[in-house]
This record gives sequence, C-alpha cells and structure tokens, in this order.
Amino acid sequence: MRSSTASTGRRLVPLAAALALVLSACGDDGGDTGGGDAAAGSSSGGAGETQTVEVGIIPVSDVAILYLGQEQGFFADRGIELNFNFGQGGAALVPAVVSGEYAFGFSGITSILQAREEGLPVTAIAPTSWSNGEVGGQINALIGNDPAIQDAGDLEGRTIALNILNSQVEALARNSVEVNGGNPDNVNFVEMSLPDAVTALGSGDVDAFVCGEPFCTLALDAGGRVIADNWLDLVPDGVGMSGVYFTTEQQIEADPELFAGIQEAILESLDYSREHPDEWRAQITEYTETDPALVARITMPLFKSEYTEEEYQVAPNKAKEYGILDEVPAADEFFWEPSS
Repeated sequence: MRSSTASTGRRLVPLAAALALVLSACGDDGGDTGGGDAAAGSSSGGAGETQTVEVGIIPVSDVAILYLGQEQGFFADRGIELNFNFGQGGAALVPAVVSGEYAFGFSGITSILQAREEGLPVTAIAPTSWSNGEVGGQINALIGNDPAIQDAGDLEGRTIALNILNSQVEALARNSVEVNGGNPDNVNFVEMSLPDAVTALGSGDVDAFVCGEPFCTLALDAGGRVIADNWLDLVPDGVGMSGVYFTTEQQIEADPELFAGIQEAILESLDYSREHPDEWRAQITEYTETDPALVARITMPLFKSEYTEEEYQVAPNKAKEYGILDEVPAADEFFWEPSS
C-alpha cells in the first residue's frame, strides 16, 4: 500500500461539525451564482510533476473513496494530488466550482440538474455512490418512533423533516408516502439539518425524517425505527445512483487531460473501496472525529465504476414527476467522457 506524501486535506472535522453538514446521499441543494470564466483549481509544475487539484467535499462517508484512492496512489499515478476543501453542501460547492476556485466537487444528482436548468455549465464526471438494495441496509430511510405510524402512508397529515426542501430527498419521501397509500400533498415537509432532525424526532417536534448515515444509525440507537426504505420503495431492486462528482465545461476545455485522469482515478477508487470495505471505513476517521465504533456500524453505500441509464435516472425522474425538475437529460448528455 502506498501512502500519499502530502498531509493536505488530513485535518480532522469535529464530529459536531460533521453532523451539521449535509449528506449528499440526502440530495444536497445546488446554489446559484453569476460565475464567469472557470479555470481548473489546480497548480502545475513541469513535465512529470504533480498537479495539486482543489476539490470541494462535505465530510460524509461517500467521500472516503477519494481519501482511500489518494492513499492507494490512484491519483498520484496520474500526476494528481487532491487538496480537500470542506463545504456546507451544494449551496457552497456549486458556486466554488463554477468560479474555478475548486476543480471539481461533490453533490446530489438532482442539485446539479437544477443548476443546469438555471443555466450553469456544470457536468458530471463520475458517480459518487448508489443505494445498496439491501433490506435493512438503507442509505436513505424515513425514520420515526411513533408506534401509530406503521408505514409511510400513515405520515399523511404528519410532519417530515428534510435537510433540503425541493430536492431529491423530498422526491424520495413523497414517493414512499404515495406508494404506501398516502397523499404526499397532505404532508407537512419542513427543512431541518440532520442532527437537528434526530433531536426533533426524539422530542416529538417531527414525526419522521429522511436520514442519511451516520444519522440513520444515530436515530435508531436513540429508539427510532425504519418506517420506509425510500430506495426500495422507488426501484424494485433498491439500487439507484445518489450523487455525482461534477465540474464545469470550461474547466474541462481548459485541461481535458487533467479531468480524464481525475475521472479514471475516481472510478478506480470506487471499485477498490467496494472490494476493501474495512479500508474504506478506516478513511472516515481520517477526516472526521467520528467514533470508530459508530463507523463500524454505519451502512456502506454501493460503490462501482459502471452504471446504467436507469440507475442514474431513477431519482431525477421522480423529482421531475413532483415538479422539482423540469427535464432529465440522458446519461450521455450529463456525464462527460473524454474524447477517444
């Protein structure tokens, strides 16, 4: 195993701060910006030297694949050293990427599609993770604790907390209510940070919330229970793509070779993480102060380098059905691929 020689991005994020940040698996919201010309957020030396690439992330379990890929040398093999910058979610990361402050960033799919509809030149370069399709192994779920609520249909007339309104998580929650016989238009959706939602569930201020790890495990430890697995309600095998790494067309045009290398390294990191779950988990404690005992129990998303059109479109299509998106482009229009 090769270790990165740079200490860049290895600062720890306190658990309280990590809990306060938005999970991409829960569909973080993209922000608007007036951004002008974008340039790759990297610095390069002479031939054969390493480029330092600025990447915007949030300290959640999905991005551990980047840390693991860097440790394994997948980025160094392509002359790349990642410098990690933590943000509060898509509202912070999208403008930073569009402005060229960061070369690429991490976001929920729906957020990037919303940004495209607002006219921003963003494009996906690689997936982040998938729901894993395992019963009891959800990465997003409706968590509640009222015994009177037997399924998501019983949430009609109740209050559900979401980390972002008008987002992918809202589409997931609406679908679960609907497929279980309820009318999602009669649900009171409120916006609330995930750590606050765990507290509000315990106090009875909300009846349920859409969780994402580690908040699913934290809520279950506090006496909550799974009311509905949102992804299993959405797609028969429960496998859907939840997020993407994204950049801008301008940054790619400025240095397509760099982004081809970034893409290759991310895809290699995804496959390696799937095959080495213990190493993936170990990376989470490298950039957060999360208790290793908790890290050992959180649900691992599905990581892989290949995807189908259905896996990519399943959540955005549902968001379109509920008026959250206007259109859902085909995968080959959304994901950039290097020229052959």
